[in-house]
Amino acid sequence: MVGVAPPGSGRAVTKALPSSRQFVSTRRRWSQLMATYGLRACEVVTLTIDDVEWRAERLRIPQRKTRGSLWLPLTDEVGTALLDYLRHGRPVLNVRRQRVPFRGGPARSYRELFLRCRTPTGVLKPTAVTEAFQAWSKRSGLAIPYQGPHCLRHSYAVHLLRSGLSLKTIGDLLGHRTLESTCVYVRPAVDDLRDVALPLPVGVDRSAPAVAS
Repeated sequence: MVGVAPPGSGRAVTKALPSSRQFVSTRRRWSQLMATYGLRACEVVTLTIDDVEWRAERLRIPQRKTRGSLWLPLTDEVGTALLDYLRHGRPVLNVRRQRVPFRGGPARSYRELFLRCRTPTGVLKPTAVTEAFQAWSKRSGLAIPYQGPHCLRHSYAVHLLRSGLSLKTIGDLLGHRTLESTCVYVRPAVDDLRDVALPLPVGVDRSAPAVAS
């Protein structure tokens, strides 16, 4: 099972990033999204500029399995950070995408939020996110059982549970289709689940055998 990062890991890992403008602008921003919303690496790299609705103050997360959309509130902190990134930090790639074979229309520019500015330039890959996070987590000195970005997603789920949210709400925020998937994420906080268990109705005999329906 994926380990849970200690509280505040997202901020600690972010502080461990190199101080150059490139890292601050790009990699710090997607790490902030993962820590704030518990996003998967594959969700971060597929985010586009069109997924950020500034006026509605919400963020659209495309769901691959359901082919639907998960809408999350765009916090002031994240919104300000993304705006600064788009204005000053997002790489400007001269290379435009080639046209898709056998399809008409001109080559289009990149719409993804996070781009790779080193050769080969283009769309950021989930593996690049994982490798970068592993390096930063080691540099941060945190005792993270599994040094991969997915541990932030598990920690986010546990944080929501300890904040008093129901499993159904947590599952909705994580984009889960079943309650079983959510339970896997909050299993490390099983002691907290005992506190939210429903009380046994008055008059029910615990020792009485169940009656088959």
